[in-house]
Amino acid sequence: MLSPEVDLADIDARHWRNGWRLLVPPRVIERPRWAFAVLDGGVVIKLVIAGEGARGAIDPAEVPLPGLSERHLAAWARALDVGAVIALERTVVAKVAAEVESALRVDQDYVAQGLVVLRALKKHAGDGVWTEPPLLDLVPAPSYDSLQRTFDLLVPDRSALVAYVVDDDRARLHSSIIAVKSGGDITRVATHRALADLVSEPALARDWQSGYRRVLQATEERFAKPSIAVFLERRTLMGIVTGPSDQLARELNAKRVVIDPAPAWLLGLLGGAAVAAVAGRAASALASMLPQAARDRATAFASRAKGAMKDSGASPFALLGFDPLELWSRVRPFYRE
Repeated sequence: MLSPEVDLADIDARHWRNGWRLLVPPRVIERPRWAFAVLDGGVVIKLVIAGEGARGAIDPAEVPLPGLSERHLAAWARALDVGAVIALERTVVAKVAAEVESALRVDQDYVAQGLVVLRALKKHAGDGVWTEPPLLDLVPAPSYDSLQRTFDLLVPDRSALVAYVVDDDRARLHSSIIAVKSGGDITRVATHRALADLVSEPALARDWQSGYRRVLQATEERFAKPSIAVFLERRTLMGIVTGPSDQLARELNAKRVVIDPAPAWLLGLLGGAAVAAVAGRAASALASMLPQAARDRATAFASRAKGAMKDSGASPFALLGFDPLELWSRVRPFYRE
């Protein structure tokens, strides 16, 4: 998926930094520090605060660990004034290291190596490894083969993936990324800086809803023909991330999000979202008028239809073994203020 010889060129540091901040939950941005704790029988014997303005190693007795439940770890993170906590039982450190080392290979790409580490940590989640936010409990660890096959199914080879986020005042771009897939791997990554001589950033930001077409043309000229391209403003993106489940469909209907080109599988997903946006409130009102038995039958039917879609391979994510949209619905609360 990610070539070991990936070409990183024309990277705009501001775009890169802003893009990273869009991916990270707000609580981590507000408290850009994290805590690492080593435990012995549940007792903290080593505590390190890392990140911006970090204190380094501190005496664990200064801020005692109240417990290892999700609620206790969240309270401990607030007391330590950090955005995240990782706690490992001393005996598990060696086990995780041994499991990772035995599974890693020199010829594995970075994604495959990351999955090896993730699977080792998940194996001990809640039993030697604890995190806040509890992402190990939420994030699945699919096989690298299923991930690669899904990537190959959804993204054509010798094509570019494009994503642009515009500042809310339309004075300039907030972030941008252009990635080229070739031979099954991401081989080139750049930002708008690679196209700046062909498409002016200020002019594009002022009128991005029509100017995005120039970006597509320039991307094809410099890199490869785009297979998926997304353009939107920052406030729109944050509204989608933190708003109701049908917010994307509403923004698409209002033309505040441009996805062009969009592959057939994505159009299918977005079509369903658009229908939900239009009919969601009306359907809810109608459902409230039906007898409970009728509502139960409709719910069961919808569940069977969804299962049949996955079993038949009609779902674009059938090979993954999990539904990314369902995963997002579980992770999204961490992105709310």
